[in-house]
Amino acid sequence: MSLTSELNDPNSPLSRFMERELPAVSRITGSLRSQLPLQPRTVTPQAAGRPDYRSLGRAIDRRLRVAFGAPVDAALLNGVLYAGIDAAERSSRAVGQAVHGCGQALLSELKAQPAASPGVMTCSGPVEERLSRLCFAASYFEEVARAGLRAGNPLLRLDAGGVLDDLLVQVPAYVPGDIAGQVELAEADGALGWATRLPLDRLICAPVFSGSNDVGGADADFIADGHLIDCKATTRPDRFGSRKEVYQLAGYLLLDYEDEYGVDRVCFYLSRQGRLVMWPVEAFLELLGARRSLPELRDALRRALHQPGTSAKPQKPLPPQATQESLFDENREESKTESGEDGEDRSGTS
Repeated sequence: MSLTSELNDPNSPLSRFMERELPAVSRITGSLRSQLPLQPRTVTPQAAGRPDYRSLGRAIDRRLRVAFGAPVDAALLNGVLYAGIDAAERSSRAVGQAVHGCGQALLSELKAQPAASPGVMTCSGPVEERLSRLCFAASYFEEVARAGLRAGNPLLRLDAGGVLDDLLVQVPAYVPGDIAGQVELAEADGALGWATRLPLDRLICAPVFSGSNDVGGADADFIADGHLIDCKATTRPDRFGSRKEVYQLAGYLLLDYEDEYGVDRVCFYLSRQGRLVMWPVEAFLELLGARRSLPELRDALRRALHQPGTSAKPQKPLPPQATQESLFDENREESKTESGEDGEDRSGTS
């Protein structure tokens, strides 16, 4: 089970540990909301009907990873691999080859994107629009990695002669503006712009921890200059701060058993509001009602997860040159359709 799957199960060893050792989630929620304006500016998709929040969440993840010089991850690599196979089984070998070719072209174009300049993430208009479409199209392949090639995936509309541009024209018209609005917010120094000025050894995308395999594989969004940052794309910050969201952030902190990353602050970044909310580690744990120090909590969690019968299911091996999961979490709205929590995950990461 992944970290989020463990937290979805109230009877899992991780959930029981968190409830016992860090019971005061409501205090973190209150502290978080006190750090936000009463009515923060919120970027929302300008769609005529219901937006595809799940794909939008994955697209802003991808776009911000591009800015940080890490545009390709394991979920996308696996998705490109599986999509061609699934399409061949569903239709024909020629269609499977076309889908795979589109995926390879997408990977190549994303890898060619330059990282952001210090403090500047937004590109010129046409470049930014195409990049937004690329990132949204990448979500089609991510979906295959997580749940297979399901009905409704635009990849199914490609024929044997399909190329990448055929896929990009299927991206909804509201996508470029929505992604560009979030990128514009992110480049402010009070948001994430400061991280673009860091030396590379102080910016770690998708860090994994010594305890990650104890929960079936877990990687955070990123660590920047000692800040452990979990990024969320909610349209309703007034409802943000659930048990699972808080425990997910705490879980990343505690799974760093050996203090490899020297985290001294934990943070939520709300991408649709451009707001970075942070706590010093000691204050975060105190608000959560911890009665033990961070080293003691890490040791206790390791022992709890190593009890007989709690070993995690081994993860599938990643393809060559795979990195870990995307920099920013999927959009977490009230429904599973928006949050992307349904379906099998074949990406090999949490």
